[in-house]
Amino acid sequence: MTGSNTCTSTGSIVTLYVPICAITDTAGPINGLVGATTASVLTNDTLNGVAIIPSAITLTGLTVPTALTLNTNGTITISPNTPAGTLTLTYIICENLNPTNCDTATVTITVEAAVIDAVADTFGPINGYTGSTTASVLTNDTLNGVAVIPSQVVLTGMTVPTGLTLNANGTITIAPLTPAG
Repeated sequence: MTGSNTCTSTGSIVTLYVPICAITDTAGPINGLVGATTASVLTNDTLNGVAIIPSAITLTGLTVPTALTLNTNGTITISPNTPAGTLTLTYIICENLNPTNCDTATVTITVEAAVIDAVADTFGPINGYTGSTTASVLTNDTLNGVAVIPSQVVLTGMTVPTGLTLNANGTITIAPLTPAG
């Protein structure tokens, strides 16, 4: 996680208050299929010019997208099965001693899709006169480095010749009386 080097404090600077500074952060890329937990957003935030001591502040999420959880230690948990895209979380930190001494910042999290590898298959010979059904084309394919579970992918035939049917489970049905070729 990296932060910017600018800080705009929304807290009042009075002799009883010390400046608090929440710094904008970025995180990722995070694999959306498995999710992850980021480093703490508090790492680069300061109170009176020194690193935040979590027990000295109150951390509150102002806008927290559904797939994210802002944890009390400042880390952000990205739920498994989060679609790829950019998510923005806004938080506020307030000094416990002076609760109106606050500052806000945003965290931009990049979520990416898991790597899918569809491997070419060869089946046959198949008797076109009687027809048949092949094994699944998904058998040797991987999603995020592990065998594909058919319910986790959408299988679409790009070119399906006449007489063949690509089934949802990855098998291919060859209709009886399909010409040789």
